Amino acid sequence: MSGLISSDPLALLAMNAGMVRAPLSEGAAKGATQLDAKQRAAVIGEPVPVVFCRRDESAGTGGVLISPAATEARFSNDASNAVTASYHLVLSEGRIGSVQVRDVFQRSCRVGSHSQTYNRRAGSWAPGNFITAQVGYTTPECPYYCGTVGTYSDISTLSFQVTIPDGSDQWNRQVHCFIRNGMEVQRLLDNATGSSNNFADLVNWSWANCARLTSNQTDYESLVAAAQFLDINEFNCDINITESQNLEDLISKLAPYFLLAETRVAGRRGLRPVLPVNSDGTIQTTPVTWAYEFTEDHILPGQLQINYIPPADRKPFAVRAIWRQQLTDDHGIIRTSEVRFNNEAESGPYEQHDLSQFCTRENHAVKVAAYIRARRKYVTHTATVSCRTIDFPQTLKGGDIVRIKLHRASDIAAPDLWDHLYQINQITKTAAGDVSMELVHFPIDATGRSMVAVSVADAEGTGILLSSNRTGVSCDASPSRATDTSVPAETYQNGTDLDEEVALDEDLTGEEEPATVYEEVNTPPTEESKEADPEAAPSGNPYAPANWISFNYGNAPNSSVSWTNNDQNLHLYGPCDQSGVLKYLLVTTTAATTGDYEFSWLFEGFEGEFASEFAFFVTMQEGYNGDPDDYPDPLTDNVEFSDLLAASGTTTVALTAGTIFGFAVLNNYNLEGDFTVPHLVVYDFNPPA
Repeated sequence: MSGLISSDPLALLAMNAGMVRAPLSEGAAKGATQLDAKQRAAVIGEPVPVVFCRRDESAGTGGVLISPAATEARFSNDASNAVTASYHLVLSEGRIGSVQVRDVFQRSCRVGSHSQTYNRRAGSWAPGNFITAQVGYTTPECPYYCGTVGTYSDISTLSFQVTIPDGSDQWNRQVHCFIRNGMEVQRLLDNATGSSNNFADLVNWSWANCARLTSNQTDYESLVAAAQFLDINEFNCDINITESQNLEDLISKLAPYFLLAETRVAGRRGLRPVLPVNSDGTIQTTPVTWAYEFTEDHILPGQLQINYIPPADRKPFAVRAIWRQQLTDDHGIIRTSEVRFNNEAESGPYEQHDLSQFCTRENHAVKVAAYIRARRKYVTHTATVSCRTIDFPQTLKGGDIVRIKLHRASDIAAPDLWDHLYQINQITKTAAGDVSMELVHFPIDATGRSMVAVSVADAEGTGILLSSNRTGVSCDASPSRATDTSVPAETYQNGTDLDEEVALDEDLTGEEEPATVYEEVNTPPTEESKEADPEAAPSGNPYAPANWISFNYGNAPNSSVSWTNNDQNLHLYGPCDQSGVLKYLLVTTTAATTGDYEFSWLFEGFEGEFASEFAFFVTMQEGYNGDPDDYPDPLTDNVEFSDLLAASGTTTVALTAGTIFGFAVLNNYNLEGDFTVPHLVVYDFNPPA
């Protein structure tokens, strides 16, 4: 219990001004994840999580591992009694970044497959229990209440599917996702929309979307300054907020761990650093200047009240800050950093502060711990003063540094001088109309530097980073999963509200009819549509979607072209119509420059008795004029196909400017009996500069 709790309410001023509360009790790190647990089901009424993070791959920091709840499930088994479990998972409010193959786990194992989407239901399977008794096997005990297809407005969702052999119940284990880039927000520093790990961005988004504050109620300038302070000092916030809580409580609890305090100036709410800072946001370690000096000419007689912090509450102790080292290829490691002054509290006592929910940098944890310790060591008292309105400078605000210089006369002692610096915590008016200031002692050294700021600036971590402590035989589905950065194709269903009629066709074996899978189709506009719709005209990027031409050779009805990931990933679906006729889908554009063109691909196809599906990189040889109506025939026309038969890979192709090139999916037999729609994803496309 903090010693600042006192019968005098003014003793709380130090806390309100940024003093971090001593924890009431110690417990397990909140940033730790229970990996081997049963899959959690969502409960009606629980809040949608807010995943707020941004990965810095170069520094190896940021991101957060989440354990999403399932809103829908499906269970079925085959003749060998292997159970296939499908879960529909709610990831976060808003749109989050793409989840890579390497970032999806069941228990600690990279297994199964997934598909992610936003603002709708991920996946195309129907929920339900379709387990049947198999001769010679024990029937798996799977849940019977599996949810219904719903709507997911402004929510990022994920469909996960895994097949587990007979004899194991690992199909019911919790699915975990490492989110590298969380919910997209309007960022303060670059005014762009995207993922962020700046706490000021989270506060700004929360005030606008949760508290519904208008722009006139927000101190935008202070938020930008706070965001700059956090960015330059690398005080990052990578957090998964899963519990509903009072917004004021959340900000007041977390802000001190980012060395910030909330402000209210002229009815507008903002944030400010609790330390003096330079114009670029760095911590100021040079002599400070005060905004105003108060003397006997300003302060009303008898209106200076001093409240000392008891010495027992300022005794030496060590601060232990818990943080999370977030690996790029494995689960995070919970770490502890201990901070104390030299020759103090070498054997305790200890005060533990858990930052593991949001802190992924050692120096962040160390500097917060240094701030906690230095404030309790150097800050000796709080004060309140009152002065007439006419004597009060209207430019002063919370966080400003002021000097109080008073001469004290006594009948029993020699005259004395009260001369201290203070930081303004709050400015109010008394019932008599006078101005009252609530102040916190601002200790400085002999050169005029903030003693707390110097302690924080000098505190540095060890810089020691640990490798994963994973041992034993890997349980990943394949060794390549740990480094697979590809993003599976986006599939989804449009759910319905409960008052709408829902019909799901199921046969007696529990196998569902092929569901309608939707893709965001971006068909290249014709010349007429380009003129009618200026926004569809080719952009300055020669490889923008509008600059690609699609060819549906054979007019396969179920072929489609779409773009995802902000027009960075190209998807080709089909053909597969059981017509018995060779058909292919081709997308081309023109090389703008001469050089090496690099791209990665992921292909899902089928080869068997009824079909042989392939993906190709295509270049049009001399003689083809690029006319969309002049469909090339790969058997007779000037088309050069380079086979991309492997399931995935990265290729570099040398092209000359003006060459027409592209990608194709071909079905060589396309006979009745094949129900696999070939799918080619092209991503990480890097043309020469």
